[in-house]
Amino acid sequence: MRILILNWRDARHPRAGGADFRLQHVYAPLTEQGHEVILYSCAFPGCEPSDNIDGIEVHRLGNDYTFSFLCMIKLRGWVKQHRPDVVVEDLNKLPFYSPIVYKGPLLIQMHHLWRNSIFRETNFPMAFFIWASEEMIRFVYHKCKFSVVSESTQTELNAMGVPKRNVRVIYNGADLTRYKPSGEPKELMMVWIGRIQKYKGPIDACQILERLLEEFPALTLVIVGDGPFRSEVEKYIAAKGLQDKVRLTGFISEEEKIDLLQRASVHLQSSYKEGWGLSVIEANCCGCPVVANNTAGLRDSCRDNENGLLYNYCDIEDGASKVRKILTDEALRERLVAKGCEWGNSFSWERNSREILDYLQEILAAQ
Repeated sequence: MRILILNWRDARHPRAGGADFRLQHVYAPLTEQGHEVILYSCAFPGCEPSDNIDGIEVHRLGNDYTFSFLCMIKLRGWVKQHRPDVVVEDLNKLPFYSPIVYKGPLLIQMHHLWRNSIFRETNFPMAFFIWASEEMIRFVYHKCKFSVVSESTQTELNAMGVPKRNVRVIYNGADLTRYKPSGEPKELMMVWIGRIQKYKGPIDACQILERLLEEFPALTLVIVGDGPFRSEVEKYIAAKGLQDKVRLTGFISEEEKIDLLQRASVHLQSSYKEGWGLSVIEANCCGCPVVANNTAGLRDSCRDNENGLLYNYCDIEDGASKVRKILTDEALRERLVAKGCEWGNSFSWERNSREILDYLQEILAAQ
């Protein structure tokens, strides 16, 4: 099978995120099985126009502002050049409108819809533009086959007119050979992981820490990742005198991330919205209890009082209360760790890759 993929960023892009690494984990194994995968993605300073990443043929062009437009005007030529059996569009923020250009077998894969949450992330004109672009799903994509990573996103697509039969939930995986408990004692530390953007809630995590310091003066917060909102987080930390309590690591290796999750007492996931929340599963596999915001995506990966605790949406006091429960209730903590390991180990990238391939073959067979 020859698969042509349109995605904003490849795994080597400096701003690559969870959706981009997920694509690499899912589709690279297919090349080992003899399938051909061609990826078109956004260029970045210093990049090579063509590349090969673990068997995936990568072509880069345009930039963050022009890539979507280039996909629309060049897709017909790419199809003629590569003659794919199926085209995959990763719909993230701005659509590429592939159904208008390409009438053959097509899969739209999606992590999450922004909907109204985008207005908490950026200025009103940009937020409205992204919101309006998503609204085009009702008119351009409503007959397409979708692959999504959570029931929450499936429900949102159904509300936008995409029939439930056209949306398949295929969960993200985890590297189960590496993410596992260490057996070492836990430290009085919370770990936050993600791209540092406003909607990810890094300042919310700092505020939850503040509510707990009087009772747990040795408690610290480690913020793993980088992003455009980092300077604002640093300003907040300085203004609140939290320099000795909050550490920003920037980008770290996967080994370092695993080590932190193995040592931490709590993984705090304060994002306002997620497609799934892969770090929840990774924390579960490492034996780290999870406290997560009760929002789309996170309520799918973190099942309340099973593999973690959910706090009321963006409620800082309730978030602190849930962390306090884990730190003080040993029986609860042990139960969450045990259930979390069981839940986390039910996911794998191998399973994810197999399910995507099965779905693509179904789409081809239906033509």
